[in-house]
Amino acid sequence: MKQELLRILRDVFRSAGYSVNESSRYDLVAEKDGYRTVIKFGSDPDMSDLKFFADQVLEGIGLYVSTTDVDPDVKLYGEDLGLIIWNRDEVAMHIGRAVLADIEGTASGLELVRAPSAYSNAHCCLSETSETRSLSEVFRGTVMSARESAAPSHHSAISSSSLAQVVVPEHAIDPVHLELQAAPLKLTRDRAAALGKPHVQTVQAVVLKLVPFWRYSYSLKVEKKYRSKIIDISGEGVGYLNALNGNISNIAITEVSNVLGLPDNDYELKGQIITHTQAKDSILNMLIDEHTKDLRFDDTKGEAIISEHKRFKPAVEDINLMVDMVYVPIWEVKGPRNSVELNAHTGEVLTHPVDDDVEFM
Repeated sequence: MKQELLRILRDVFRSAGYSVNESSRYDLVAEKDGYRTVIKFGSDPDMSDLKFFADQVLEGIGLYVSTTDVDPDVKLYGEDLGLIIWNRDEVAMHIGRAVLADIEGTASGLELVRAPSAYSNAHCCLSETSETRSLSEVFRGTVMSARESAAPSHHSAISSSSLAQVVVPEHAIDPVHLELQAAPLKLTRDRAAALGKPHVQTVQAVVLKLVPFWRYSYSLKVEKKYRSKIIDISGEGVGYLNALNGNISNIAITEVSNVLGLPDNDYELKGQIITHTQAKDSILNMLIDEHTKDLRFDDTKGEAIISEHKRFKPAVEDINLMVDMVYVPIWEVKGPRNSVELNAHTGEVLTHPVDDDVEFM
């Protein structure tokens, strides 16, 4: 459903005269008349989802598109952060407006997202006029005439500080410390670009992603008896399951801390797709397969040799398993045709993408 909605809204924005591009940080980036709108898709967002998105909007306006209804309090919270929130009904309304405008031949003049006049390509401060505009006038995608947009409003006004937080975060160039169980970042952006350059030829961008992994540790010791033989099934170890795609990963992690230090707030915090229960079930099935033994027993009866195959495997209750989440910083170095990812904790160049959005060659 998400991909189909992406396609529809991409066409809607393009028909309205926006240039639209896909983004690894967001889902879409739409630009028109020098103003940028970064678009994120989701469903049933909560306040933390909107806060994460608002923190990622370093330039222009953030538009969160939900395929479901949005709790009024959550929507108000997001708007207070400077975001535009489209719930299910508003998405349908905007698509409908675009279709009608296309039929009437006026689609190119359609303004899906009204950019505040205070925004400029250099991210200027608020003008005196925009400071007195209401939240709904500044950020909602409703078509208004110039006279209406300039009229005073009875709603509470946006302060220059709250709007500046969306455009240029106050701590954009200061170090950031996240309360997150994660592997420490040790590879700098410049070093990542240098290591990635041979793989992409021309470095166009270097993006920091914080990727969730389910870390598991296990132990088991089981003895199965067959006839006069004792079959020992034992093992222990530590591994990682990618919480984005569900794959068992050979990602290298040498240490984990509860606070992750970053050079600035230019990063993308990936949300888990694989739940704790799903991860645990997948890991248990894998461990059972790995520790299953197929043995052949030969027996002689007279001059005949009779071979018998038996399978011995541990039960779920035989495995002592612990699973918790660890985030790993990943640098994605983008070129004109492909990308390469590096473990920002160890500096290792990854051979398999941690994110389905990455195109390796």
